[in-house]
Amino acid sequence: AAAMGVGAVYCFGRWLQRPYWVEAMIGAATLGLAELCKFTLLVLYALLPLIWAIYRWPERKTMQRLDWLRQGGMLSASLLVSLCIVNCGYMFEDTLMPLEDFRFQTTMFTGYRSVQDIPPEGANRFMGTWLGKVPVPLPANMVQGIDTQRFDFERGVPSYLRDEWADRGWWYYYLYALAIKIPLGTWCLMLLAIGTSIFGGGYSVSWRDEMVMLAPLFVLLVFVSSQTGFAVHSRYVIPVLPFLFVWTSKIARVFRMRSVSRCQLAIGGMALFALVWSVGSSAAVYPHSLSYFNELVGGPKGGPKYLLDSNIDWGQDLLYLKDWLDGHSEVKLDGLAYWGSFPATLAGVPNTPFPDRNPNTEYRRCDRSESQPAPRPGWYAVSVNYLYERSGQYRYFLRLEPTAMAGYSIYIYHITLDEANRVRREMGIAELPGADKGKRGTGDEHGY
Repeated sequence: AAAMGVGAVYCFGRWLQRPYWVEAMIGAATLGLAELCKFTLLVLYALLPLIWAIYRWPERKTMQRLDWLRQGGMLSASLLVSLCIVNCGYMFEDTLMPLEDFRFQTTMFTGYRSVQDIPPEGANRFMGTWLGKVPVPLPANMVQGIDTQRFDFERGVPSYLRDEWADRGWWYYYLYALAIKIPLGTWCLMLLAIGTSIFGGGYSVSWRDEMVMLAPLFVLLVFVSSQTGFAVHSRYVIPVLPFLFVWTSKIARVFRMRSVSRCQLAIGGMALFALVWSVGSSAAVYPHSLSYFNELVGGPKGGPKYLLDSNIDWGQDLLYLKDWLDGHSEVKLDGLAYWGSFPATLAGVPNTPFPDRNPNTEYRRCDRSESQPAPRPGWYAVSVNYLYERSGQYRYFLRLEPTAMAGYSIYIYHITLDEANRVRREMGIAELPGADKGKRGTGDEHGY
């Protein structure tokens, strides 16, 4: 979505500079492919015509009426061709179905005040109206998919930010996520680009061309941030990043200037330093890039205090856990709490339920004399999403130091009886009887 979104806008910008049919059709093809990637990019259908009108407005006194009609026709044709490509992607499945034939689950399309009031079979606010007779020029499954995505935002989903859980999201969630997920070196490059745009000469093109790059950036960011039904996946804002990176690249013009002042030399030096910092910070975490956080929050190890879910743990480190277990044959897991989309046994990791909880079922306690989950001696592997989950069933592990880590998303613990009883005392829970005869494990202290 990020690549095709910026590609579509780039081709559209080429058409603005060279308003010919070839450029218009290339733009139509890239826009259609972009729309097949992500529903968020549907905003381009409203944004691109607006950009065209603003871009051409300074030429209104020199452009003839025929020129306006010709370019307007090319733009309309390119939008229609892009819709045709979208339908090709769905093999024209139920394209042009009347609007009233759909069954929706959201208040936006049903007219109900609350999603809880909508009947299970769905409803349609357009049924019986003239608008309901209008055929929808999109595949039926695409329309239903938009409704399904909207349903998640309307009903609300538990969201996590800065060690705080809420029933819905926050409008500033994506800005916050960008602040701590983007390398600080990259942020320095962006600040340099802003500074050179305001105070430096020769770093910017015309305001119209700058608008073509910046308008999609701000519109996409505002649109995504306005959907506050839940705030879970920072990846929703990724389509914004290419526009930001391309616009930031203007500072590289300093290396093409024939006469360079001391100030420009300083800008070039800072740009090189920031670039090396950005690449080095990212490379230091590779191949665990999904779990990357910048130095503001202490890197990947400090990230879980601020963001969870797909921002750090999507079950991607299971094979690293398998490698660690293979390298420590003396370790037999007493409990596994794995956050992933498939059984751990597919990777050769035994699916060992916790002594007091089966992670594949609802929470059940074996020792009913305890009012809350508590540590027991043994070896345990816990995904970071479980460590910070809303129920708090595994939070007691945060009182312990992990023996090792599989990537940055699976923490491996060896709990001795003494450690288990120490944590139980801190939690005000009865201690376990018996002497501690176990020894500390031989795990790697620095993570796999």
